[in-house]
Amino acid sequence: MGQAGFTNTFNTFDFRVGGKWSFIMHGPDKGNYQNECEFTSIENPTFISWKRHSKPLFNVEAAFEEVNPDQTKIVWKMVFETPEECSKLKPYVIDKNEENFDRLEAELAKMAQ
Repeated sequence: MGQAGFTNTFNTFDFRVGGKWSFIMHGPDKGNYQNECEFTSIENPTFISWKRHSKPLFNVEAAFEEVNPDQTKIVWKMVFETPEECSKLKPYVIDKNEENFDRLEAELAKMAQ
């Protein structure tokens, strides 16, 4: 989780509806960014959503669709609390989410070996 150059310290990962997800993202600039989230929906294995309780405030919806036995399509939505918050972060989120997915793809490739 996180864009290029980031590492994470997971404090809590209670993967159930209502469960908390608390972690610190450690940036390459030496910054530490606290994240507090709550899982709001889990439909194994096709859908996960969570709400951030730390700023910036937004909800994430992730749907997983099987394309074929070796491929899964991820539909990722970020729903911001306000139009202003969306406008402020919109210039960054597409590229940063692509970095997240690049990291996920690399981890999955390692697992497939």
